[in-house]
Amino acid sequence: MRRPALLAIPLAAALLLWPAVWNGWPLIFSDTPDYLWVWTQPEWFRPIRPPAYGWLIGPLHQGRTLWPVVAAQALLTAWLMWLAARRVGLGATAYLAIVGVLALCSGAPWFASWVMADALSAPMVLAAVLLALGGLSRREAVGVWLSLVAAAAVHLTHLPALAALLGALLLLRLAWRAAPVRLAGLGAILAALLLAPALNLAANRLAHGEARLAFGSSVFLGARLVGDGLMQRWLDAHCPLPGVTLCEDRDALIADSDHFLWNPGSPVWRDLNFFRLEAELAAINPRVLAAHWPEFVASGLARAARQLVTARVGTDLSVRVNEDRALLARLVIPRFAEALGAAAGEALDRARQTNEEIARAWPAVVAGPLSLAAVPLLALVFAVSPGARRSPVAVLALAALAAAIGNAVAVGMGGAVHDRYAARLMWLFPFALALVAAEALSRRARPLPAADPPRPQGPGR
Repeated sequence: MRRPALLAIPLAAALLLWPAVWNGWPLIFSDTPDYLWVWTQPEWFRPIRPPAYGWLIGPLHQGRTLWPVVAAQALLTAWLMWLAARRVGLGATAYLAIVGVLALCSGAPWFASWVMADALSAPMVLAAVLLALGGLSRREAVGVWLSLVAAAAVHLTHLPALAALLGALLLLRLAWRAAPVRLAGLGAILAALLLAPALNLAANRLAHGEARLAFGSSVFLGARLVGDGLMQRWLDAHCPLPGVTLCEDRDALIADSDHFLWNPGSPVWRDLNFFRLEAELAAINPRVLAAHWPEFVASGLARAARQLVTARVGTDLSVRVNEDRALLARLVIPRFAEALGAAAGEALDRARQTNEEIARAWPAVVAGPLSLAAVPLLALVFAVSPGARRSPVAVLALAALAAAIGNAVAVGMGGAVHDRYAARLMWLFPFALALVAAEALSRRARPLPAADPPRPQGPGR
């Protein structure tokens, strides 16, 4: 790696970490301790999410501090952004200017500073695009591919998002042979897409004796059916049924998936055991879907459309999204103190995030609207500029759009609409817009060739 990159990438990573520094502690969510316990309490904690993120960050935090986690996330994001800028033909100065703008006006720094699997959503897209475009050294290609595998493994929605991205780039390559998309790169993306779930299956098999992507998936699907009111309709038509305890609760079920999953008064938590309904729902979910699949698909696609344009930054960093301040103090802070020690709990208690300052900060307020506004602006640029359409940035924009749509459909069909699910990807659009602008302004910008650098030939070849 040349000296400009050695200096520029750490500086860019520091720019991306300003929210954590300003906060006084890395940004967290109520789900963050679950990822910590995958590493610190593997003997008893059954992860309801893919365990890959917990295993990735475990060697960094070591049950002590989260600062190495966000530092690594920022460095990875900065490195992939550097490779993308270099692929367009930009130098270190333009790259740092772009990162500086995005650090103030996009969601990039907020997600890099957040100890959640969502931090790797946009890096996954960048890694896939870089492999598709080529122009990497052998070491870079290996590092980018490993990053792609890791990022694809950390969240269930990453798999359909990556599949949508792969499909879009394959269609582009088939429809336009001159597209700067390498078939070898698409093969590498496919390999990552297949390997990522296998890692979670193996991890849960080794740790818990069951090859599962995540535990409790039937509970989450059941919550979605309850949220749509389909579970209630099915129960009304078929109860009483032997072994179906939800028959007793059908009048109390609220059409809200998050309420069903997380409210202490929900039937899910009656015995303080999230998995108490897992077997029951695994048996009746398919029957509910068979009876009401048209309504399920229609409501899922409607949620997907809403999710695409629900992308504010900072709202999911508010402690009042899922709990009030008293509940935070009673449950969440002690969970961090248990996982990382008393000093971590004290730091979180003092953090700006805990005191509700994050969602009101103007860089967070403007990030979501600016990211959404970048989408039609990019479309306009590509419509009027043939040169922009031939740029590698066009491939990035197409891949980001496909991933955003795949992500929104996955959320719509299986979850609830939340800002973070779109915002974690949407900052790629202002990044692409900044690359287009910098490429147009730079007289020296010369995109790298699509072919990877030639390999040195050994003796006798």
